[in-house]
Amino acid sequence: MKKIGRISALNTRVVRQNLATSMSLLIGKERFSGVFSPEIEKYEVGDLVRIKYKKVGFLNKIETIRLIATNRENSDLYERLKNLFYMIMFFYFSLFLLMVIYYGVLKNFSIIGAILALCAVWLLNTVVRVVYYQFLIFRYFIFG
Repeated sequence: MKKIGRISALNTRVVRQNLATSMSLLIGKERFSGVFSPEIEKYEVGDLVRIKYKKVGFLNKIETIRLIATNRENSDLYERLKNLFYMIMFFYFSLFLLMVIYYGVLKNFSIIGAILALCAVWLLNTVVRVVYYQFLIFRYFIFG
């Protein structure tokens, strides 16, 4: 299973003389725990992380953890407004690409129009993927 959220509580302790680090964290109202290599200590309270975990009894055992954004990153008002501006521009750019696809294929069909429509479909696919991954960060930094 997967979960994306902010770390609200973090406890780490060294196990076996710098060979492993035990980590327990709270995301939302769920507690997760796992044992990792010592470089895992880069996480801090407030970081946005993506966790893949497995339920073992009543415990949530972390399989992988990935840092999406740090607590200090994108936290001021200017950064939030910049992120909102980029999200709106991606939206309008994707609408423009949809218009190119529609007029290139359905209205006046030609070979050049079909090639342009195929390029626009590829570009639209890329834009949607970028916006999806950025929206994982946007929803936490724009809306609180």
